[in-house]
Amino acid sequence: MPRKFIPKQPRRIEELRKGRLTWQPGDEHPLDILREDLDQLKGQLPDLLHQLLETAQQTVTRLTTMLETTGGSGTFIDSFSQAEHATRKIIVDRFSNRKHLEHLLLAFGVQRYKRLLGRLQTIQAALTLANNLLATEETLSQEFLLSWQQAQEKGEHEPKPATPTNLSKGELRVQGLDEPLAPLVSSVDQARQILREFEAHLPDLRRQLATGNGWFEIFYVPKRHYKSAVIAYDEALQANRRYQTPIPPEIEAAIHPEVARLLQTGATEFPKELRLEVYDIVYIGPYAKYRWHEGKQTYTISLGLLDDYPPFPFFPAGF
Repeated sequence: MPRKFIPKQPRRIEELRKGRLTWQPGDEHPLDILREDLDQLKGQLPDLLHQLLETAQQTVTRLTTMLETTGGSGTFIDSFSQAEHATRKIIVDRFSNRKHLEHLLLAFGVQRYKRLLGRLQTIQAALTLANNLLATEETLSQEFLLSWQQAQEKGEHEPKPATPTNLSKGELRVQGLDEPLAPLVSSVDQARQILREFEAHLPDLRRQLATGNGWFEIFYVPKRHYKSAVIAYDEALQANRRYQTPIPPEIEAAIHPEVARLLQTGATEFPKELRLEVYDIVYIGPYAKYRWHEGKQTYTISLGLLDDYPPFPFFPAGF
């Protein structure tokens, strides 16, 4: 089967087809477009550095505001911002009629602060990543900038070409090609290592951001008692064994044959598939609870109402 034809993409830099062998430095060449590329990239650098500085200043401002709001001792107070007050009001409005309102306030507060700390730890990791990447760029280091400033003051603008040596043309053509490219275009090896370390830390950061996840559960409590037909059969069975009184056919026909067999063996527990044949089941509710995970454990706060105190003993309707 012939391969599907894929048209070539147009070249951004054309090939020099005519006069390639006679070209001299200073003549026009398609590669001259690289000068425009370099000028364009240089032009982007100041704006990007200003944006980075502005972002860093916004981060400092926000973190300083948060720190000042926590109080002079650096300890978070119960309501350190208007947002905290608003959150507490929402919880009270929704759950003021619940027995465990205070525990709900505590649980939601713990989970909010866990998420806040998770976000701050993620920000810390991102800022550390940024500073580490800045440290790997030689042209942004303090040492480089200082030496560059000194060179500017001395008037050293262009590097002087190396003095020619007595080498053959063959040797000159391959001269310097076995040396590393890093001094020419900078190395990304250290930056890659920093990124790998950051990526390895990402699962922990995601877990910290997702910590404190909880949920509400609505549930019903099943209450059961024996069906009247089962009670009647058991009483007839006991009378049969004690007094040899025959079990009336209508009583025997009123229950499931397997239930009758199990009663004859003295069973008090029945398989799940037979429970509806044995019991009348009433579901009491709805009830509610709030739950959350910590590690492998699940914790629960009842959302019972303040007046959820049934009479004792409790007999649901239908019993």
